[in-house]
Amino acid sequence: MLPEVNDTIVAVASPPGHAARGIVRLSGPDALAIGDRMFRADDDRPLSEQRGFRRREGRMFVGDDLFVPAEAWIFRAPRSYTGQDCLELHTIGSPALLAIVVEAARAAGARPARPGEFTARAFLSGTMDLARAEAVAATIHARSKTQLRAARRMGEGTLARQVHAWRQRLAELTALVEADIDFAEEPIEFITLDRLKTEAEALIREMDALQRDAAQAERFDVLPTILLLGRPNSGKSTLLNALSGLDRAICSAMAGTTRDFLTAPVNLGPFEAQMLDAAGIDADADELIRRAGDRVLARAEQVDALCLVVDVSGPVDPSALDRLAGARSVPCVIAANKVDLLDAPALAERLASLPTPNGKALRAVCAVSGLTGHGLDELRRALARALGDHDALGEDTAVVLSLRQRRCLQAAAEAMQRVSAEAAACEKTLDRAELLAFELRTALSALDDIAGAVTTEDLLETVFSSFCIGK
Repeated sequence: MLPEVNDTIVAVASPPGHAARGIVRLSGPDALAIGDRMFRADDDRPLSEQRGFRRREGRMFVGDDLFVPAEAWIFRAPRSYTGQDCLELHTIGSPALLAIVVEAARAAGARPARPGEFTARAFLSGTMDLARAEAVAATIHARSKTQLRAARRMGEGTLARQVHAWRQRLAELTALVEADIDFAEEPIEFITLDRLKTEAEALIREMDALQRDAAQAERFDVLPTILLLGRPNSGKSTLLNALSGLDRAICSAMAGTTRDFLTAPVNLGPFEAQMLDAAGIDADADELIRRAGDRVLARAEQVDALCLVVDVSGPVDPSALDRLAGARSVPCVIAANKVDLLDAPALAERLASLPTPNGKALRAVCAVSGLTGHGLDELRRALARALGDHDALGEDTAVVLSLRQRRCLQAAAEAMQRVSAEAAACEKTLDRAELLAFELRTALSALDDIAGAVTTEDLLETVFSSFCIGK
């Protein structure tokens, strides 16, 4: 994957698209010398003569007589992200301009970076272990605040510290078992079978617990879903647009405008959710609208929460509420919509006609206006409370594992299960010391693979190929 690690690489490091600022990153022994050919600081000092951790303002030349304002951020080896000399050129976030800068760096001697190559160099130089490197990939692919928090914990070394502690305990057990082999002729038992079995079972419990927590935390990758449910023209589409900040749904006074499921992400504060808008429920409508409504009611039992949208600008039909909120097993929040069309006495009368939150299903009634934004913050909080299980996943102890890490952890736990079974099946350690040592080393090897203590070309290819170029 990485035939050369001592040449200089270049790539755009900022997200694709137009922005106020764009970043081109270089890493390698010639990074600053190449920067000198492209960038001139306001104080005229060459970048190659600057100390690390410095920011210099100046101009970047993109043609014979053309230049743009820019900043140069200098990081000297070994105290840089990659462990090499690094240079970041910050300028106007135009994709065309950034492409010109990259091409100029290539003409000056840099080569285009491959996906994940900056982080791969950081791993190979020892500035981060493989678990932290995979946390970078988790950060790149995060789709919510909760996922970002989990990736940050991984980047801070939560998993690496746990694996290191397990390795130390396994190394001690392995050394004691192998000492029994080396001193077989001596009347010394370095570790008893009872202690070996107890230690093995303790490690198994801890590894299983981490895997269970990780399995729960995998829900970070799937946002909780909230279904907007209501009669036609109750304002569901307007509410979806207001909560998401997107013009995702067409809003019209004509009933039945929305036929298919529409989705948009909404920020609920502690986490994000995916909100679904669908056809209104109306038993008196034509056949097409009734069939669309039946699909919505079937979906209502498959989501994590319901937001029952009620138009309180007119009389509220209690029987319609019962039909709409039929999915009693799903937490439900009532959004009493269009309150901007009522005065205070009329609003109080309409709200009094709505069900009172009681029991598990109905969690809250919120007076809102999708048109003016009134009450939307209260509605967000109510929906977040209804999705409390997902909020619990945001605790600081939650850890997310990649598929590769889960497989390594499972292999280590299975090896320890075999150690426990062998320890229970013999009378003294020496009887099966070689087999016990082999299984202990198998577990150690699996944990080494998590941290990247032992790596292969194929393993690096698997881990870093999922990164963005420039990371």
